Amino acid sequence: MWRVRGGLAAPLALAASLLAGCDAAPAQVARGEAPLPGVRVAEVRLSQDAVRYRFPGTVRASERASPAFLHGGVLQQRHVTRGQRVEQGEALATLHNPAMAPTLAAAEARVRELDASLSRLGRDVERARALRERNLSAAEELDRLRAEREATAQAREQALAQRDEARAQLDELTLRAPFAAEVTDLEAEPGDFVAAGQAILKLAGVAGREVEIRVPGALAARLEPGQEATLTSPSQAQRLTGRVAHVGRADGAMAPVIVAIEAEPAPALGESLQVQLALAASPHMQVPLAAVVDPGGHAPRVLAVDDGDRVRHVDVTPGRLADGWVAVRTDALSPGDRVVTAGQGRLEDADRVRVLP
Repeated sequence: MWRVRGGLAAPLALAASLLAGCDAAPAQVARGEAPLPGVRVAEVRLSQDAVRYRFPGTVRASERASPAFLHGGVLQQRHVTRGQRVEQGEALATLHNPAMAPTLAAAEARVRELDASLSRLGRDVERARALRERNLSAAEELDRLRAEREATAQAREQALAQRDEARAQLDELTLRAPFAAEVTDLEAEPGDFVAAGQAILKLAGVAGREVEIRVPGALAARLEPGQEATLTSPSQAQRLTGRVAHVGRADGAMAPVIVAIEAEPAPALGESLQVQLALAASPHMQVPLAAVVDPGGHAPRVLAVDDGDRVRHVDVTPGRLADGWVAVRTDALSPGDRVVTAGQGRLEDADRVRVLP
């Protein structure tokens, strides 16, 4: 009897131990904690990056002119050729106007006539004054001669003005360069009749170079004279420095802007350049591009991490990308907030994470 019981005790003890082992495994799993997913984060920043705008333009001379005669006539002679370099004051062309020379001759004759009359009246006044001092003539005669001499002097002043005007008009029959320049085009040939104000040729100054561009009116309102600009050739082989010299009034939606080129030697006339203007952008929030989930999809978002290391989904509108940072628009983020840049995986709202160093 005792032997049978002893034989049953061993199997029962073994079964009890196995059952105890089965109950202990779930208890150990329940007491263990699952590891938190690790993520890397970056802070949202506020940026004021400069926005660069590019506009095409063509190099031209800072000084330009289309000289013309003030009077009509026949182009008698042209003293220059296309491409010739001229200095300030150098003769460019001569006009023939048959009315100018006689006018000057008549004005000079009038001056000589009045000079003679003034000399004669001077002697008459002196003689009348001497006679009056000896009571040999009336006072009225002396006064008359003095008045006549004064009137003649005034007439002489008018004649001198007319002579100078006629001489200036005659001088204007020779067209002269207003500044040192290169002759870029010829508009009339010797023997042609030219009207007053008609261009005879075109000049491009050699003192400076500039580029005119047209920019949107809203952008032109933010430009200031003296602002730096960068000019590059289409091949990017040449890079020049320039400055905004003048901002014009908007004509419709566009406004002309003149950019002076400061580089030496200056580029050739007619060369095409790209003008780059940098303007400060309005402040905007930026996050690393890696933080944006589905940036090109229908629901771009970021995962923000709060102070308790819990994540939340924040919908954003991506903007301009620069140097790996993308501008975002949202009311649910502020500069300094943390966003997940690596380890987004299958994170859901309110999930806790472990921020990796």
